[in-house]
Amino acid sequence: MTKMIFEPLEIGSMTLKNRIGLAPLLNMPRADDFGPSRDDKTARWFEERAKGGTGLIMTGTVMFLHPLLPDGPERFGKIAEAVHKHGAKLAIQIGAGGVMGGTAPSLPPYPDARHPKLSQFEFFGGSISPMSPTGTVTEFTKEQIEEYINGFAQAAKALKDAGVDAVELHCAHGGATLYCSFISPFYNRREDEYGGNWENRLRFPCETLKKMREAVGPDFPILARIDADELLGETGINVEDAVNFIVPAMEEAGISCFDVSQGSIVHSPEGITIPLYYPRGCYIHNAEAVKKATKLPVIGVGRIVDLDMAEKFLREGKADIIYLGRQLTSDPETVNKYAEGRVDEIRKCIGCVEGCGTPCSINYDISPDAVPLTQAEKKKKILIVGGGVGGMEAARVCALRGHEVILMEKGYELGGTVAALALDPLAAEFKNIVDYLSVQMNKLDIDVRVCKAATAADIEEINPDAVIVATGAHMRMPDVAKDKPGIMDHVEALRNRIAIGQKVVIWGLMYGVELALSLAQEGKDVTLIGEAGEDTLASHASMSRRWWIAKKTVDTHIVKVRPDEQIVRDLRILYHIRVEDITSDGVTITYKDGGKSVLPFDTLIISRGREKNDALFEQIKGEVPEIHKIGDCSAAAHIQQAIQTANEVARKI
Repeated sequence: MTKMIFEPLEIGSMTLKNRIGLAPLLNMPRADDFGPSRDDKTARWFEERAKGGTGLIMTGTVMFLHPLLPDGPERFGKIAEAVHKHGAKLAIQIGAGGVMGGTAPSLPPYPDARHPKLSQFEFFGGSISPMSPTGTVTEFTKEQIEEYINGFAQAAKALKDAGVDAVELHCAHGGATLYCSFISPFYNRREDEYGGNWENRLRFPCETLKKMREAVGPDFPILARIDADELLGETGINVEDAVNFIVPAMEEAGISCFDVSQGSIVHSPEGITIPLYYPRGCYIHNAEAVKKATKLPVIGVGRIVDLDMAEKFLREGKADIIYLGRQLTSDPETVNKYAEGRVDEIRKCIGCVEGCGTPCSINYDISPDAVPLTQAEKKKKILIVGGGVGGMEAARVCALRGHEVILMEKGYELGGTVAALALDPLAAEFKNIVDYLSVQMNKLDIDVRVCKAATAADIEEINPDAVIVATGAHMRMPDVAKDKPGIMDHVEALRNRIAIGQKVVIWGLMYGVELALSLAQEGKDVTLIGEAGEDTLASHASMSRRWWIAKKTVDTHIVKVRPDEQIVRDLRILYHIRVEDITSDGVTITYKDGGKSVLPFDTLIISRGREKNDALFEQIKGEVPEIHKIGDCSAAAHIQQAIQTANEVARKI
């Protein structure tokens, strides 16, 4: 049976070769992606996704007042040519910043002398609001509304004439965008014909869409990205509002397809850049609701990294197209690999929400300053010590460059700390990169030796031309906790979870909060302690991940609309404390006000700073022809730095 993913689909005058699209990413294209030195690079970025099998390529938001737009359509025409070579179609998302964003939200702060319009960073929106970064916004005048209606219509016509296949008006994501700032009852407080009831709040976007339709003709595809749910409860747009008001109004305005998103960039960012804590495909119900209310094609999106899941959603009628965003950043060839049955070779997104776009934590090749992967001038025997993600990535790249590679790992499995972190249900997606790299070790016929701690004698016997030390790092054990019973470090606890008792104390706010939440949700009695304040909770993580953690740990004004977002009551967090002693009675702590207490525990987990394991490097440097250290061995690093340093070294040997 032919997979529905690979069935063509018509949207107006555009025929897509398959049902997979590249979701619009905020920072692609960026303002600095244009200009004589960058046009080709920008086109290549989108072309790689088209070459990888994606049917529809959607850019990030372009503002019609873009300082570079006078010749912008011609430049987008070059991208269209590149995309068309591989049978894909190019759509340009156009829009503007709203209450929480400027008129050119993706532009970097270039000097005004270079691009004078960049000085016009007013915060436009549906009404004056206390919710913008500056505290106030400039209310749009009716003259400005008319200017934008005409401007976007002209932009759509110019892009059509340049050879672009479709345009999309960005009307989603709350106060981040101009049009959603008008549509949303949470943001729009106007009292004229552009505020108040649903008809009025939809007037501006619908007038814009009608003008765009007049400009491009009856068949040219116009898409609209809408919020089916701002994730703000009754105070914002919800699914019923989208179905009853937004969908029929925009249908009447002449659109060709609904792109269904969710979330508000500031108040519910996890709906837009969804972290790994949420299940895959967690917002497809929004697209399903819209599809039931319209005969137009509907695009579904929301942490979909598995094309079997995409196929299931299509067959169930929940959407007509499935967008992949970060997945096509982590692996541009996802669609082709799936079509060819090479599913185990797909580098699946890990949901870390770090970098996302340029660079990606697990795909070094899209980094702006990536060292090209070329064949080595001279084949070498390379020994890599350490089988974590950094070591495996270095092995993969060295093998691709034609080197003979030996990988030694002291443990019984590959993946290192990342594999251990993936044992926590909240971080299970980290296993994606471990699985991908493990497959690559087999595919590239790399000599992998596990359960073998490399010694200086081993290295002398192997006699490598170069050594890469990727021996990772370990949790720093405070003196007061050394050699005490019932104590584990964070990684030990993950690997030996069955040994964790009922009453748990975790020392360390930054790394410890995720494990604390996981154990508390299992029913453990958990106390998380640390010397610092709330701002250090998961401070190593991205905004979206920290937002989810805040929902689970802090009683704030944050709207919590999902059952799995409610605060975890079995978790107690103590800030600004000092650990004085650890005995069989418990952990003696001193509070900021000088008070003391003892926290009894069955298990104390140390989740504090990490120290690099570089003893082997120091021992053998000077004894081998060439030596390098990467990842945590070089500096206590995140996954992104481990992958990056592995590539920077492996591509130069």
